[in-house]
Amino acid sequence: MRVSVGLAFLAFAFAAILAAIAWLYLAGPWRAVERDARAPALTPVVEANESAQAWLDRRAGLRGAFEREVYGPMPPVIAPSVVRREQIARAYAGGVERVEQWRVALGEAGHFHLAIAHPPGHGPAPVILVLDFCGNRAAFPGWPRAIEPPAGYIQWFCKIEALEPPIKGVFGEYINGPPFDLIASRGYAVAMLYAGDIAPDDEAEARAALARFASSDTGALMAWAWVASRAYEALAADPRFDARRIALFGQSRQGKSALIAGAFDERFAAIIALQTGRGGDAPTQAFEGETRQQITQSFSHWFAPRFAQEQPHVDQHQLLALIAPRPLLLGDASRDRWADPIGARAARDAAAPAFALLGAPPPLAYTRSGGHGIHREDWLVTLNFLDERLAP
Repeated sequence: MRVSVGLAFLAFAFAAILAAIAWLYLAGPWRAVERDARAPALTPVVEANESAQAWLDRRAGLRGAFEREVYGPMPPVIAPSVVRREQIARAYAGGVERVEQWRVALGEAGHFHLAIAHPPGHGPAPVILVLDFCGNRAAFPGWPRAIEPPAGYIQWFCKIEALEPPIKGVFGEYINGPPFDLIASRGYAVAMLYAGDIAPDDEAEARAALARFASSDTGALMAWAWVASRAYEALAADPRFDARRIALFGQSRQGKSALIAGAFDERFAAIIALQTGRGGDAPTQAFEGETRQQITQSFSHWFAPRFAQEQPHVDQHQLLALIAPRPLLLGDASRDRWADPIGARAARDAAAPAFALLGAPPPLAYTRSGGHGIHREDWLVTLNFLDERLAP
């Protein structure tokens, strides 16, 4: 009886996924993007005749405005403490070589885990810190038991390994975890981080968790960026890693937090943010796709309360500009209208003068065919970008 109930549930889940796919492509947000469309231009972030020093002096005020009006205050720093390190043999890490797992304590905020795959060789390695969506265990092939699962809340479909094939079919082969062998072959360590261990992606649980270490106005996106900075500190303290070459990678909601972390923490050497949409690289006033009202109704815990109530006085091109002059890679997809790639292009154009003012190339952007997700092409573009921009 239990077997038949389980099979019925899986059949229902598969059917629900297929129905959702059909809607996404035929009538929903994954209709093809009209690439020739143009969003209204945004005011360039650099003022007329503004010097580089004047722009640098203005950045603190912009960060403060994003804290007040969009994401909530950045929590006070809590020094991370690596309380446990363990080596995970290849046989117990889904076939991934040179894996170790850290438990990192953050005082009253709780703890998180880093699952790190090292490249071959010796010497300080550059690191790609990846903000993952379904937890570290799901990032490894076969969901190995030796890799710690999320400590608290996780999306329901992240709990069922049998659903991984259709999810990958929709969102890409690397939606849950990266191509470990490819990354190692290029000389990078990769560190997987599920920031939801500190601030769960659930309204009630997030508010309860944030109350332990953050302001009542701090949203989960800002908290996840804060956790990324604490992970940076833990990694940078280890001499096996090159603290000057730690890049942060995120997609969708994790990509929003990657942008926030890059804007508020200048220690990250590069930021890779894919399909980040509203609250990420797309302007707050939607050209197409998800609106400010829709995202705050669905995910109110992501933002400061004020963001749901009124249009902010700052916009996302200014967030992108705060990352200058460090390398910034932005990716979108040809069937991802929900993320407003046309609006995001206008934001990139308006942010570019800040990079030029500081003597840096503008943000690099690319469009991949298909929909929302992470595919092999995304990782190939990312690694080529880092090879060029983070070369020692």
